[in-house]
Amino acid sequence: MTDSIAGSWLTRLRTRHGSKLIRFGAVSAFNVVFGQALLFGAQTVLDWSPVASNVFAVSVSAGPAYLLSRYWVWQKRGKNHFWREVVPFWTLALLGFGLSTLAVWYVARQWDPHPLVINLTNLTAFGVVWVAKFVILDRVLFTQDDPTDEPLGAFVDELVHRRSEDE
Repeated sequence: MTDSIAGSWLTRLRTRHGSKLIRFGAVSAFNVVFGQALLFGAQTVLDWSPVASNVFAVSVSAGPAYLLSRYWVWQKRGKNHFWREVVPFWTLALLGFGLSTLAVWYVARQWDPHPLVINLTNLTAFGVVWVAKFVILDRVLFTQDDPTDEPLGAFVDELVHRRSEDE
């Protein structure tokens, strides 16, 4: 029974949708490490307040999250569409930002927590919106009929193409 369940999961992960979920998980893992490092560093090295540190960390980490999601996870090529992609993506980022900032503010106000507690609070708040974000990005924002087999190559090609257009 356990083998059939494991086999079923492996089969699902090998599908286009499953591999997309794995890439989204990898981007999310990168962004968690990046954002948490920024949050912790802003609190401990820069001696910023928890809320200011959260604003900084979320603002800086949203850019790489968008680029990695668009080009690697959903393998989109071509011009970014401001109203169809950028605005909705940043709206989702702002939802996570708002929820995490509210949670960080509440925890910081109630207690005098260690910076790691603030990081855990931020992480929990973003975890709440993670599943909804994947579904919205996949079904609404980055829908695509013809994904490329080489996502990294597509990203590099896109950067080279844009650079040659700018020159």
